[in-house]
Amino acid sequence: MSKSEFRINNHRSSRELSHETSITVVGIGNEFRGDDAVGLMVLRQLKGSTPTGARLIELAGDESHLLELMRSADAMIIVDAVQSSAPAGTIFRVDTGRESAPKDFLFFSTHAFETVTAIETARALGILPRETLLYGIVGKDFSYKVGMTEEVEDAIEVIREGILEEIYLHHSRQSVGK
Repeated sequence: MSKSEFRINNHRSSRELSHETSITVVGIGNEFRGDDAVGLMVLRQLKGSTPTGARLIELAGDESHLLELMRSADAMIIVDAVQSSAPAGTIFRVDTGRESAPKDFLFFSTHAFETVTAIETARALGILPRETLLYGIVGKDFSYKVGMTEEVEDAIEVIREGILEEIYLHHSRQSVGK
């Protein structure tokens, strides 16, 4: 495990995503803004290692498209960079299907419509998947450049493993429910 801290911010200690249909994983970011690329990089690391039925989507543009993805998803995992007072590379896992994102950090966005706004808008519209997890990775350099800081790069494998565990648990619960 890397030196990144893994925080679980949810009311339940068990990791769970269960539903009768597939899961959508969305990596959000801009690969030309330093640490903001982390959502995209995690998603690229997942390609080829996820089970059938997991839908992987890169979202490098306006996060308002996230609303349309939520409308068609039964379960969702979102990965995005975050700004916080926590050290760079810290990983937050929030069960946004059950609770709002913590107010003490902001998601970095180069667009007007950012991740938390999309989640709360979907909640208000009644289209937020009941089972929605948000992985936020604290970044420190969002300048115009290609490449992430070492602390954020170190977090990628930890997040990848956590998401794979979420997906496999989701699929195992699907199988039991059939």
